[in-house]
Amino acid sequence: MMKIKRGTTYNELKERIYQKLGLHGSQCIHRLIAKVETIVGKDNIYYISNDICDDEDVECVIDVFANRRAQNFIEIYVELESGESSSIPMHTKSARYFVQEDTPVAVSAPLQVLSQVTLLDEGEDEEDENLHIEEDDEYERFIPLGDNSDTDVEGDFDRDMSPVNPGTATMPPLRVDPIRSGPESEPFWNESPHYCQINWAQCDDDMEMLYGGGDNHGGWQLGDPLYLYQEFHSKAEMQHAVKLYCMKSHRTAKVAKSDDHRFVMQCQNHADGCPWYMRAISPKNGNGWVVRKWGQEHTCVNQGLAWDHRQLDSDVICAAIISMLREDPAIKPVLIQERIQRLYGYNITYKKAWKAKMKAIVKLFGDWEESYAFLPNWLTYMTQCNVGSVFRLDIDECFDEHRFYSDKRVFRRVFWTFHQTIEAFKYCKPILQVDGTHLYGKYKGTLLIATSQDGDGKLLPIAFAIIRPGEKYDDWWWFLCLLRDHVTQRQGICLISDRHASIIRAVQDHRTWQPPYAYHVYCLRHVGSNFNTRFRDVQLKKAVMKLGYMSSKIMFDIKFQEFIDANPQCVTWFERLAKEKWCRSHDAEGRRFGHMTTNLAECVNKVLRGARNLPITALVKLTCSRLVEYFVTRRVEINRNIAEGRIVAKKVEDDLQRMNQLTVHYRVRIYDRDLQLFEVEDAYNQSTHVAGDIMRVDLINRKCQCGRFTARRYPCSHVLAVCKMEKLNHYSYVDPVFTVQYISQVYAAHWNPIGNELLIQQGEGPTVIPNVTLTRTKGRPKSTRIQNEMDWVESQLASSQQRCRGCNQTGHNMRTCPTRLRRA
Repeated sequence: MMKIKRGTTYNELKERIYQKLGLHGSQCIHRLIAKVETIVGKDNIYYISNDICDDEDVECVIDVFANRRAQNFIEIYVELESGESSSIPMHTKSARYFVQEDTPVAVSAPLQVLSQVTLLDEGEDEEDENLHIEEDDEYERFIPLGDNSDTDVEGDFDRDMSPVNPGTATMPPLRVDPIRSGPESEPFWNESPHYCQINWAQCDDDMEMLYGGGDNHGGWQLGDPLYLYQEFHSKAEMQHAVKLYCMKSHRTAKVAKSDDHRFVMQCQNHADGCPWYMRAISPKNGNGWVVRKWGQEHTCVNQGLAWDHRQLDSDVICAAIISMLREDPAIKPVLIQERIQRLYGYNITYKKAWKAKMKAIVKLFGDWEESYAFLPNWLTYMTQCNVGSVFRLDIDECFDEHRFYSDKRVFRRVFWTFHQTIEAFKYCKPILQVDGTHLYGKYKGTLLIATSQDGDGKLLPIAFAIIRPGEKYDDWWWFLCLLRDHVTQRQGICLISDRHASIIRAVQDHRTWQPPYAYHVYCLRHVGSNFNTRFRDVQLKKAVMKLGYMSSKIMFDIKFQEFIDANPQCVTWFERLAKEKWCRSHDAEGRRFGHMTTNLAECVNKVLRGARNLPITALVKLTCSRLVEYFVTRRVEINRNIAEGRIVAKKVEDDLQRMNQLTVHYRVRIYDRDLQLFEVEDAYNQSTHVAGDIMRVDLINRKCQCGRFTARRYPCSHVLAVCKMEKLNHYSYVDPVFTVQYISQVYAAHWNPIGNELLIQQGEGPTVIPNVTLTRTKGRPKSTRIQNEMDWVESQLASSQQRCRGCNQTGHNMRTCPTRLRRA
């Protein structure tokens, strides 16, 4: 290395390099390339190259160094040529030159210079007439160029990554990490707790399974070096290995010849004289592929960093992320980009990440079109393995402008439910929450889910359907009919949904979803959202929500009248909405079991979010597999509760114990012990100087004036006070659905495994095909979630108003809190 000062001319710089490298007269400097540091992002340091051609370029390089004080040196690559023949490429030498400084500077280790690469697709490959490859299969020993390891820096750099025979040298493990100046950052999957479940160690195993020959032995395995006579099980495996080699060596290659028997790749700079190439053939016996020739080292010069690597295509990315997609099919392309950047050191585009994700989904879950054809066969086989399961597949005739296809049918909609969930619903709360969610795959659609809940508060999906997008009336009517026929045969079912016009009309037109067979009520959250959409007042919406959650009918009537008197503009809106549809206090029989929203169904939508990105048969299979796992897990938990001697669900038991502590302040008056009529008075509040509330308790009819006993179906604090005084077993007033023995029956049914799907026979009917009119348009898809005031109004209001952490009131902070100041 040496130092240079300002004012150094181009010829002076070349002369000093001649002297430093000890060049003789037959060698001349053909090219000087300066590598300059640039920072991308927060911690990533990369380098770009610039040719030095005249005095102005020398000054520019010195100016760049002066402006980047963190860079301690400038690295210059020297390209030499022989004076006898300028067409023969010589070795590339490198030296480092420093600007004159008053203080010494530290010299870092050599950094790799990456180059932009180009890889032609096989369909575009053309054989290069100048490719110097003999057609015989004789063995050629690889002889590296350059013997001087002290001066041939570029040669040493490439020699470490060149294939050789086993026993001489091995290729380092393929892992290229980005150059970082800051501290080591956390793995990107730690940013989201959901992805911490992914088995990242499985990634290499999956790549080996795809390209490493699986259970076969004797072929190339992931991480193996490349050498002459290296064997591969397939052409795809061989191509994958060469791509990894090119990525690791930061070189590019193009396909010179590719057919069923030969595969030849050469350096992208072959036309400029770079001699590197490789040749593999498929033996006549057709068993795999073998590398028969390997050319000399690269002599071309890398001129700069490639932001992406053209040989890092979607196939290579697919192999690297396939285990990620197995764990979470909904993983975002930006996380795939980060994963590839950490694995290979390259930054791929969003489009390439998305394309690789789609390929991985096809490899894992099957082709989109074939999935529709396989759907009726799988559902039929599933119902045979799990007798009592039901599915209904509706298809349409297949036409085009000119003909009718008798051997094809177009998918319209499908309904399925399992025998185990049908039996489970008999012991769940008699409520059903229905909701729809969009599909995100290649073809548009809507997934309908009917959800219930067991006595322990655990949700349970009961039935599913995939319909056309839009949630039309006939689809909802069809879904509700099948629900009633196959799942909800008992009377008194409470159906909770939003106020979608199609659902309301479908319920009204179906006699068996009318009282006394069923009772349709609305989700209070959606009622509040509709109210706010109409009146644009968040505070009024909150008041409506509080009214809906009230348990006491007397208190509701008082507060509701006050609300109407203060807001007469809302009278007409409430007159069109029956109180029993949205108020807990008007749920006289407690059919809601305290459920005021469709949160259960929305929770299932979130759980199945990953499934919505899958082909249709994979989606159906995933609902089955997750239910199987869920049944096994819940059965273990329930057996543990039984072993602990629990009588009712833990949540109910905790609530009963909490309310039992309140009974010490109550006074109980007996009005009629035979009719079990009592009056319970709360204690006098000494801080507010307000007398306690008085509630009437009717144990025979299981009613209390507070309304909580009816709404929740287990004793309130007033009933517990009566039971304590009368020495009654309060567990006898808990609805059987909350008992542990009852909950155990929910998950008592056992599942029969599907087994080897290759044994599923192809049906004799026409082939089911997707509706091509529902194909998702190209480009980055827009969010199908319709953002309304439930998503942004309250969050904007909360973020725009200052809230005190001490008293939880708006308009001030904890430092200026009036309550705190008064206490002080």
